[in-house]
Amino acid sequence: MSKFTRILVDLDAVAAVHPAVDRAIELGRHCGARVKMVDTVSVPPSARGYLPAAAEEVVYATRRANLAKLAGAVKGVPVDVEVLTGRPAEAIIAEVVAGGHDLVIRSHARDLAAGPRSLGAIDMQLFRSCPCTVWAVGPGARSAPRAVVAAVHSNPGDPEEQELNARIIETARLMAAAGQGHPVIFEAWHAFAEDMLRSHYAPDEMAAYVQAAGDSAKAELDALVASVPGGPANESVELRKGNPEDVLPELVVSEGIDLVVLGTVARTGVAGLIMGNTAERLLQRLPCSVMAVKPEGFRAPGA
Repeated sequence: MSKFTRILVDLDAVAAVHPAVDRAIELGRHCGARVKMVDTVSVPPSARGYLPAAAEEVVYATRRANLAKLAGAVKGVPVDVEVLTGRPAEAIIAEVVAGGHDLVIRSHARDLAAGPRSLGAIDMQLFRSCPCTVWAVGPGARSAPRAVVAAVHSNPGDPEEQELNARIIETARLMAAAGQGHPVIFEAWHAFAEDMLRSHYAPDEMAAYVQAAGDSAKAELDALVASVPGGPANESVELRKGNPEDVLPELVVSEGIDLVVLGTVARTGVAGLIMGNTAERLLQRLPCSVMAVKPEGFRAPGA
């Protein structure tokens, strides 16, 4: 993929820290991109009945001033600012469409439920519906990501999914290069119906079956990686047996991964997470930042 050119960073302008802004400026410098900082204000209709006179404008003015202050401190990257109104995810998606942004970056502690989760409800809405790549910066992210995983699901029989896999790999390589780190191409695999079939076949037959399934997965992953040229010398490939919901979080912890790049719209597997219970359980178990890539031609619902 080409580098990002128009980065939209969604932030809480009155927060004490802004990790999404820091990451946006770093990536903007690396890509030569233009950055737009936005804060979304959603005033409940019921509140308008008791808000003091001009109070709503005070809220907007305060956030505009804080955005301008943040933008004024940036050097070497062109920055625009705007306060958006309405439901946050809908307002962000509308701005993406109107402004032609190709990346959204956000990190909002106010969206997080109690516990160690790094993703909030708005992140999940954007993963489902935003037409461009979305990067949810984890609350513990203090620097540019160095260890970056491209989570793929090789599927030679599905050109659409393979195209998405290529986008995931290219994006992970870009993010690793921006952080002067290294990319890891990852896939989880399993032997179809292994547990069910085990009681019907001799141990040596099952071992041969599982070995063949693993060999096939490795060959397909190697072919996928080879089909996406330009990998850096420090790139590694990781194939692990098991459920993606289990083995991907384990990899993140064991290898100190900073960012997982995956797809959230396709048919099957990690690269084809259809946003539902399984996908959301996996995403909420990842103790790191997450970047969601969309397939070519994906449009926001209703666009």
